[in-house]
Amino acid sequence: MLLRFVSTALCIVAALAALPALAQKAHVPGGLVHEAEFQRLWAANGDRWAEEDEEIQAKLDALEKRFGKKPNIIHILWDDMRYGAVGHRLLTDVSGYEAPNLQRMAEEGMSLTRMYTEPSCTPTRVAAATGRLAVRSGMIFPIFPIHRMGLPGSEVTIAEVVDDTYHTGFFEKAHFGDQEEGYVHNQGWDEAIFSLYNQFAGQGFNGDAENQGYSIAYSPDGYDKKYFFDDSFRPLDWMWTVEGFEGEAPAKEFSTPTTFEEYQQANARMWERTKQFVRKHAGSTKPFMLQWWPNLYEVADESAMRPWTTQHATASAESIKRMDAKIGELFALLEELGIAENTIVVAMADNGPMVPIWPETGQNGFFRGGKNDVTEGGIRVPAFVKWPAVIEPGTVVGDIVHVSDLFNTFARIAGRYDQIPTDRVIDGIDQTALLVKGDKHGRRDYVFTYKGPALGSLVKQQFKRHFALSTGALAGAEFFDLYKDPREENPLMAEFLWTWAQFDHIVGRHRQQIEEYPHTPVARGVPYTGVERRADP
Repeated sequence: MLLRFVSTALCIVAALAALPALAQKAHVPGGLVHEAEFQRLWAANGDRWAEEDEEIQAKLDALEKRFGKKPNIIHILWDDMRYGAVGHRLLTDVSGYEAPNLQRMAEEGMSLTRMYTEPSCTPTRVAAATGRLAVRSGMIFPIFPIHRMGLPGSEVTIAEVVDDTYHTGFFEKAHFGDQEEGYVHNQGWDEAIFSLYNQFAGQGFNGDAENQGYSIAYSPDGYDKKYFFDDSFRPLDWMWTVEGFEGEAPAKEFSTPTTFEEYQQANARMWERTKQFVRKHAGSTKPFMLQWWPNLYEVADESAMRPWTTQHATASAESIKRMDAKIGELFALLEELGIAENTIVVAMADNGPMVPIWPETGQNGFFRGGKNDVTEGGIRVPAFVKWPAVIEPGTVVGDIVHVSDLFNTFARIAGRYDQIPTDRVIDGIDQTALLVKGDKHGRRDYVFTYKGPALGSLVKQQFKRHFALSTGALAGAEFFDLYKDPREENPLMAEFLWTWAQFDHIVGRHRQQIEEYPHTPVARGVPYTGVERRADP
């Protein structure tokens, strides 16, 4: 009897899925090739959303008239933090972190409770910059020295989209790799000081880190004492940060630290340049867009981070506290320059905590897993938005947002939506309505998450399917209700068989679209071309 019921139910669901969506008169804004699932959502909701967009555009026009220019945009993106670690006292007292300025940002702005990222840093940063899942450009894992790979030059970044109407600056961690075509200043930013790799290489590839047990056998002390004859195995001739300006060549090596102190000094210099960028463009007739993606954390030398001043009592907690102080300094600078009200600031982590270096970066509490996992603990992060002219204080939204949505949203607010390319799939969704109108005005109810080249999970509404648990035959215990089981510890099967075919349809359309718009191969070649080496790196 149960099998007959399940069979009948599945047939009904499959028939409903085959019905055409309600025809809408409104076209997708910009004529973009959106991910297939959003195209289906637009087919059912497009007329309503298009009408809402007219109302939102009128508000944006009124704001531009009031301030004399479009809003400045600042995106702050840091590493490896669990959901709830910062922002709200009720939660931060559990984590033991101290970040009063991020707490104030949440109180005075908007908290995003369902901000999704990619599982690791390079993919998240690429998605933020291009509005596309990182798998589409081959940037599927964090790039380290010397991978000889990077962001393809054919990718179009948000800096290129807003290029003519905004001053653009990028400082600290890019992590786009070591290929010249992917350097930040070659991808649309007017000026940039950026790392090719991540901060772990910047602070860990030296003797100081070995003395602290943070790295093993990189320096000569760790070489094989009897049988060593290949001195090219270690990436000794690597490069960390580069300074470049759009249209100028060559770029210059900024810093490749050989001690922890040099690493800290390089970060301090980049922070000063970040503030200089804001001061320089605050009074311009053109607005500015700033990506400040700080090199968090500083953990390779605990002695340099003491004394512990937080309840968490780790170097990573001190790093968060120091970063938070800089965020406070940045907000104070915006107030001093009289531009705070017309500046959008988005602050967020790039993925969940790096569990293998516990207790640094902490463990997940609400969710299971961390960096490199497709569970909520790996991809659901703290995220906040402050836009005094628009967002009501203390706003909390439960709508789903993906980091790629920032690409479309920034383009819309900048008045450059028509510059988004239409020859490729764009995964980002314009979420301006969410910023302007608040909770329940989001336009995404799904998230694809890849782990490397493979699809790892799919969220649809409050439901989630893990494909690593799939048997390939009858659907197994691979489904979760995220409200009932946020830690994804109790996979279900029979209770969610009604979702089986629906998830299959979404994935099928996704894969069919990939056949029509194949992934771009990652850029590969000789590293560090177009960069002038420092005499004293």
